[in-house]
Amino acid sequence: MTENPELLSGYIIKSRVRLARNFEGLPFYVKDEKKADEIIQKTQLSLFKIDDFTLYRMRDLSAEKKEAMKEKHLISSALILNERTGAVLINKDQTLSIMLHEEDVIREQCILNGLSLYEAYKNLDRIDDEISKQNAFSYHEKLGYLTACPTNVGTGMRASVMVFLPALTESGKIKRVISSAYKLGLTVRGIYGEGSDSEGSVYQISNEVTLGLSEYEILQRVNEVVLEIVREEREQANRLYIKNEISTMDNARKSFGVLTNAVILSYSELLYHLKNVKLGAMLGLIDIADTRKLDELLITLRPAVITDKIGKKTTKLDVEMKRAELTKKVLLNLRG
Repeated sequence: MTENPELLSGYIIKSRVRLARNFEGLPFYVKDEKKADEIIQKTQLSLFKIDDFTLYRMRDLSAEKKEAMKEKHLISSALILNERTGAVLINKDQTLSIMLHEEDVIREQCILNGLSLYEAYKNLDRIDDEISKQNAFSYHEKLGYLTACPTNVGTGMRASVMVFLPALTESGKIKRVISSAYKLGLTVRGIYGEGSDSEGSVYQISNEVTLGLSEYEILQRVNEVVLEIVREEREQANRLYIKNEISTMDNARKSFGVLTNAVILSYSELLYHLKNVKLGAMLGLIDIADTRKLDELLITLRPAVITDKIGKKTTKLDVEMKRAELTKKVLLNLRG
């Protein structure tokens, strides 16, 4: 499906597709370190034709580095817990990450900007084919791919889209959206998936059902629901913000002033003011054309990512001062 730039601009942030896989004849959790290492090496070797991947083993990374990778959505909490055999292969632009010995033996994922579910799946399909050449995947003729968690059995796919929904959040209508999505076999969660809260009015919409549907049926369903939710958001934004243009402009410009003058900036302050600035930019009330740069700050200015960037032992004050410095630099550049 072709994106409508006018409809999607600002509201749709990123798309992610993830595939869970295990190998035929092997347990879902490989305890034998020699065998686990063999799987890692074979997987790395099978992907050299596709992209330039770097291998990271959990046991070799600091707690701060692992947390930073998690905040970037490159690894999961489950992988971090497996220090003994856990590893991840990540490509240069960090759009592809292949987790090994997480909840399943293989977790492949692709993250792309915008509404790009089909492209993300196409990228993973190539990877899936190459990995399966080393060993057949665990597959049941009726059930599909077999996974550690029963909710992943079938396609083993999770397709999710990260969306910005300030008007639906502020109006309280997000509860109805969540309920409606659930009835269609989808779920609406916070920015870090299950168990996480919404941050800065950003949500993840993903499929809940993997069994009984094909990969393309799942992609189509998520795609269509996301577009419908964005249409509802735009309608609600017209009622809440455009009819109160002066107030919306005032909030956006005040928040821009805070973000470009703060010396110390907490993450919660960043989220609040960034939401106002982005909303003002999307409605043409403040002169910022590229809202994607604002979206990137949600990840790049998280605590562990900043600590990793500084590269030395830091305090909370160090992190909040660096966040203020980086925020100011980005916003002033966007204003030209």
